[in-house]
Amino acid sequence: MQRPSLSTSVNQHYLNKLMNLSEVMDVAASEDIVDVRGMKLVAKGARLTRAQQDTLGGHKLKKTLESSLSAVGGADNGLILATARRILDTSVPINRILGRNAGRGISPQTLLANMHFGHAMRMMLTLTDRDGPQALEHSVTVSLLAIGMAKKLQLSNDDQMAAGLAGMLHDIGELYIDPAYLKPGKRLLPHEWAHMVVHPRIGQMLISELETYPASVARAVSEHHERLDGTGYPRQSAGGMISGPGLAVSVAEMLAGVLHKDYPLERAELALKIIPGEHPHHFLSAISGALRTQPANTPIALSRPDESDDVAITRLWWRIADSLESGQQMLRDDIDRSPRVWALIQRTLARIRNIERAFISTGLDAYLKNNHGLHELDDGTLQFEKAVATREITWRLRDIARDLALNTADVPTDRAMLAELIGLLDGGASEAAALQVRAQPPGLPQVQARAA
Repeated sequence: MQRPSLSTSVNQHYLNKLMNLSEVMDVAASEDIVDVRGMKLVAKGARLTRAQQDTLGGHKLKKTLESSLSAVGGADNGLILATARRILDTSVPINRILGRNAGRGISPQTLLANMHFGHAMRMMLTLTDRDGPQALEHSVTVSLLAIGMAKKLQLSNDDQMAAGLAGMLHDIGELYIDPAYLKPGKRLLPHEWAHMVVHPRIGQMLISELETYPASVARAVSEHHERLDGTGYPRQSAGGMISGPGLAVSVAEMLAGVLHKDYPLERAELALKIIPGEHPHHFLSAISGALRTQPANTPIALSRPDESDDVAITRLWWRIADSLESGQQMLRDDIDRSPRVWALIQRTLARIRNIERAFISTGLDAYLKNNHGLHELDDGTLQFEKAVATREITWRLRDIARDLALNTADVPTDRAMLAELIGLLDGGASEAAALQVRAQPPGLPQVQARAA
């Protein structure tokens, strides 16, 4: 089977970022840029200017644009190392995680110093750096953590380097996505995820075609949103289908999203164990080990008790229960459905039941009882775990909604059949009526018995 390759048509989102960069930095052609008919569009050595945007965007090129440009003064190993030093100087959690594995193989700083980036990858890191003050820092953080996780898996030095490179470049595919879907705080609807889930695959193709790295680097980039239990994307790979460096980058990317928040190691530990089987147990032990190095008797500060949290938790429970009932009803209904949809519903129900068990195992079910009295307890840890568990479970329900929307996007009748279930799982306005708080949560005794 022929390997998919990059198009020589210019991606407009990437081109617009290049043009913005050209206004603050010298971006020049490293070779003649020629269209498929042989017409020279930009001469070797010429600076890229805004005036060339329409010319480049309106032609199919003989070679990819990415392979024909370089930036003077762009991101390089020096900037990456300076960013890594700043992170290590200021982040106690990252130091503790890396410190647990410091004696295994080459140090993360040495691996970063030895990384090679060609013109195309340097350009992409430069564009990442220009994308906001935290963008490059995020990439370096993921790279450092990926190296640490690769050490935890006892991968070879070559695979540690692959994990570090993949961590650095894991999000370059986002440079090709409409920025409207990447805005901070943007809540993507289930069908809108179709624009986002392609970025690991785009990153894989960019690296495969524009760099001479081992294939393990591009593969790990493609796997950085996969999960061990098959619930990730874009391929829903599971178990041994995911490479060691890919596993390392996937957990590093997840950790990077929580380590800048309050009580980061506690938050990371809860996130890793909330749904058993998402990640290898090695990673949970790495975080638990880092937690044990914290000073003893450091209690989590109390926040002001908020009884509206009980309403949110009850609604969350109804979402889980109503989603289960909706899926089960579809299996009971005597309607024509394809084997693919049948299997999709069954897989969805299995995932919802895992979330149902997580709801109970984290203790959220205690807040469903009348006069539970938990708000009167002087226990900041309890409040913290409630907040983190609620967020993580909510996010995983939305993950299932995304999965259903993407798997039925090409068959309108299947999507219509599952629309109600998708709305319930996503928690959007479309299912608001179904999530009114009832006087008594549904079926809790039976669920507790089933979970036990």
